[in-house]
Amino acid sequence: MQLRPLFAFALICTALAGISPASAAPKFLGLEWWPSHWEQTTFKPYLEKPVYPQNSQWEGKTWQPADWNAQRQGGASEVIQGFYNVGIFKRQYTDDDVPVLEVGSRFYELSGYDKRRVLRLLDEEYKITSSHENGMFTLTDGRTGKPIGLYTANGLQLQ
Repeated sequence: MQLRPLFAFALICTALAGISPASAAPKFLGLEWWPSHWEQTTFKPYLEKPVYPQNSQWEGKTWQPADWNAQRQGGASEVIQGFYNVGIFKRQYTDDDVPVLEVGSRFYELSGYDKRRVLRLLDEEYKITSSHENGMFTLTDGRTGKPIGLYTANGLQLQ
């Protein structure tokens, strides 16, 4: 029988809650906030500067895959092998005629710009996006096997 007073209290609170709508105006008789509190507020809707979308963020950069190829005697193939050795890439294969690149845990440690650069170097070496009309390859996580994005002639698109 102790639930009846609790139920009655909940019913009264629910009924009173529907009487007045919620608002950001000064509260009842100004008891919760002093009246001058609402006069000199400075509202900042955005705390950070806006960022550019991923694909267009680095458009002005002048890096080319040949910049990295020139640093190794073996060229792009040696640079790509280095990506495999350090765990950025795990393996490449095809799934229903779609090229798939499995990335390792070190891929996630790269900046967004460097992720795009290593994939562009891979694409330049193997001509994946330029060999077909709608050439692309998908990226999967090497640990889970789940897709994480794709790379097209327009660049990297991560999920």
